[in-house]
Amino acid sequence: MGPEIALKAVADERALESARLVVIGDEELLRRTAREQKLRWPFAAVDRQMPAQVRSNKPVLISQDNCAGALVPGQLSAGAGTAAAEAIEHAVELATTKAVDGLVTGPIHKESLSLAGITDAGHTDFIARLSGTTRFGTLLWVEAFAAGMLSTHVSIKDALKRVRRGRIVDALLLFDDYWRRVGGRAPRIGVAALNPHGGEGSRLGTEEVREIRPAIEKVRERGLLATGPVAADGIFLQAKEGRFDLVLALYHDQAAVPIKLLSGRRAVIVTAGLPFVRTSVEHGPAMDIAGRG
Repeated sequence: MGPEIALKAVADERALESARLVVIGDEELLRRTAREQKLRWPFAAVDRQMPAQVRSNKPVLISQDNCAGALVPGQLSAGAGTAAAEAIEHAVELATTKAVDGLVTGPIHKESLSLAGITDAGHTDFIARLSGTTRFGTLLWVEAFAAGMLSTHVSIKDALKRVRRGRIVDALLLFDDYWRRVGGRAPRIGVAALNPHGGEGSRLGTEEVREIRPAIEKVRERGLLATGPVAADGIFLQAKEGRFDLVLALYHDQAAVPIKLLSGRRAVIVTAGLPFVRTSVEHGPAMDIAGRG
């Protein structure tokens, strides 16, 4: 459903008021999508390379001409994965050369990327590799606060192995630095516990005592405003009520489930650590409704 989202997004007056927009994609595919979905064609110009100037309220399309004939909405294919990968590669090149100020990505099916020969865990990892970034992290951002993930697309079994003091310290430093640069002040960070009720004094698990609390103490020595571990069943409500600016979750779904419930699917993914701003939608490609408007 990437083409539908792109067409609707760049036609939205709110987006046009905040940025000069450039879309990378296949012109034939986008025109076909616009016709089928009865959407307005929003682009003032179509080019094959980055134009010298992009005016406000006049989105520009950089057409790749690489997938329209082979792509069927809702179906996985190597062609779709290749087209997505090439769009990302082009966008990262523009971002790293400062031709654009930031990058926004739509939903991408990881299996399509895999069929195209991309072995990265997801398009965030793909973008990081293309930009030469080795230290990066994922934030889910809602209006009131953000949630950072200690680990993302790994199994629960592997995620638990990553709940280690050093990794927690590194994640806290990364997200704290990003927040200071974007928000202009030190964030109040709440660190989620791993076990029910925070482990209940190690009766329900020892990670809080062995790994999480020492990591918090370490970063507090460096000036971070970190608190915890806070029981996971309450920390997100506390953040929503204003106690924390940022929550560090210890695995993917510990952040994603409450954020999606609290945000009503209006959260935004932000990647910290890249040499440019990168945001993305928080939902998947919705293959079951792709092409249906």
